[in-house]
Amino acid sequence: MRISNKKVVLTLSLIVIDSFVLALAVFLAVYLRFSLFLDFFANKTIESLFFFKYIQIIKFLIPVWLLLVNFFNGYKSFFLTPIDEFVRIVKLSTAFILACIVLSFVMKIDYSRMFFVFVWMNLIMIMFLSRQLFKSFVGYILKLINKRNIILMIGKNVRKYKDVFKNNPVNKVFYSPLILKSADVEKIKKLILKKGVKQIVIIDHNMTDSEILSFYDWAEYNEIIFKILPSEVNICMGEIAVDSTLGVPVFQFISNSLTGIDYFLKRMFDVSISLMVLFILSPFLIVLVILIKIESKGNVVYTQIRQGYRGKEFKFYKFRSMIQNADEKLKEIKENNSSEGGVFFKIQEDPRITKIGGFIRKYSIDEIPQLINVLKGDMSLVGPRPLVLWEAKQVEEKYYNSSKKRLRVLPGMTGLWQVSGRSLLSDEKRIELDVFYVEHWSFGMDIKIMFRTLLVVLFPKGAY
Repeated sequence: MRISNKKVVLTLSLIVIDSFVLALAVFLAVYLRFSLFLDFFANKTIESLFFFKYIQIIKFLIPVWLLLVNFFNGYKSFFLTPIDEFVRIVKLSTAFILACIVLSFVMKIDYSRMFFVFVWMNLIMIMFLSRQLFKSFVGYILKLINKRNIILMIGKNVRKYKDVFKNNPVNKVFYSPLILKSADVEKIKKLILKKGVKQIVIIDHNMTDSEILSFYDWAEYNEIIFKILPSEVNICMGEIAVDSTLGVPVFQFISNSLTGIDYFLKRMFDVSISLMVLFILSPFLIVLVILIKIESKGNVVYTQIRQGYRGKEFKFYKFRSMIQNADEKLKEIKENNSSEGGVFFKIQEDPRITKIGGFIRKYSIDEIPQLINVLKGDMSLVGPRPLVLWEAKQVEEKYYNSSKKRLRVLPGMTGLWQVSGRSLLSDEKRIELDVFYVEHWSFGMDIKIMFRTLLVVLFPKGAY
């Protein structure tokens, strides 16, 4: 197995930097707690031995800190987007401080609780800043000395992987948007030698096993790393593990449904934000309820059965924005469907919508009751949109595999296609964006979608 010299240097550099980050966080926490803010906590003189008690623990904490950084893939996934890096650092720092508190309790050593709070805050701030500076510095140096990893990606839809590589300054990626055939191999070989490519990633190909193996032999002879993303992977896009329990190595597809700590954090985030929003907006919602009731007959909250996680049906809530018998009149206006593809139903001037309804739909105010769905666990703040049952049936008939993928997470109040054009998008594009979200979920992506949702709500485009 060949280990990249660059990876070794990067890892060792980060180990040194992370050790310095912890030491600096502890020194700064001691200064903040027992010098700058001393008067807020105690009015007494601090002896030098007292400081030594806190400073000496650094040598014991550094191994714990580095092990946790490695556990959170800090030395495997070097370069994430800033917001994903920030989320990882928050989780890492929280786990580290909890470990420190447990260790101090077991060893019966009394440390200031505010000291741990300051260490936690310092670690998040200093670690995040150090990683961003490190990424910029590495990118600049490697570009300056022309030592980046040159990668060639071959496949019909390789451009969609740009977001994956743009945050990694170690790599310089060339994209060849074609389905690789045996007739293209010689042309690709010349391109590889001309560009000095050190790694090939084949996403789409139409070649026999023997032709692929022949290409691999050529790549190995020229010391080029050869990788293939099998087409089967696109069916399941979960985490892939090599399983040898059967006596032969096989690929095992692990579901990418949210589980464990990621699901717990996402759920806690959903519940806390939902409760806060409902509390803040409660006076406005009381006025809105009165206006809806005054304008037209019917219930203030409209209830509909929709498809949720793993196809489970649930009661979906919205403020009523249409006349009382709107569902009965749907068949009469379905022929005016303006949705490209005809799977979803959208119409620009729906005659069923009331005056108040038009306003609350434009600014997505009608969606607020779905916070109750979030609290009940039927939905999340961010995820694929839950479909009406007849829409779900049509989506399954037209986009079978994709329709199954989008059900692997809780449906959301907002999602990628809601912040990427809303009703202006084609049916196919909406499904693609939902599947992309499921396949590439991260806590950072949720936060970015929520910020973009605020902009979409304040400056609505494509909402009707």
